[in-house]
Amino acid sequence: GVGVAAATPGEDGKLSAAAIIGAVSAHLPAGRQRILVEGGPQLMGTFFAAQAFDDLFLTLSPQIAGRDEAAGAVGWRPGLVEGTLLAPERPAWGRLVSVRQSRSHLFLRYGFGLGEHG
Repeated sequence: GVGVAAATPGEDGKLSAAAIIGAVSAHLPAGRQRILVEGGPQLMGTFFAAQAFDDLFLTLSPQIAGRDEAAGAVGWRPGLVEGTLLAPERPAWGRLVSVRQSRSHLFLRYGFGLGEHG
């Protein structure tokens, strides 16, 4: 089944990782606490900053898009994490858990063990 959960933004108008996890967890059956987060760079930054996840699934494609200063400056082609500065003070280091291949694509799973919600 599909459920809908509402999270309340903070005073800054943004949703925190804790608010999202709380809203979703309230609707999960007992003993089922695994949440899949599929989001863009801002949402990923929110979860990285809060250390609120355990695994990162990353797909590498053989197509290289690139970006230049003009595109990068306006966020036209953002990176994996935007809006959150991690390194050098708080780098997020993962460990490679698994690698899968399908044709020329690589499917990487990194374990971070950061969150309490795994």
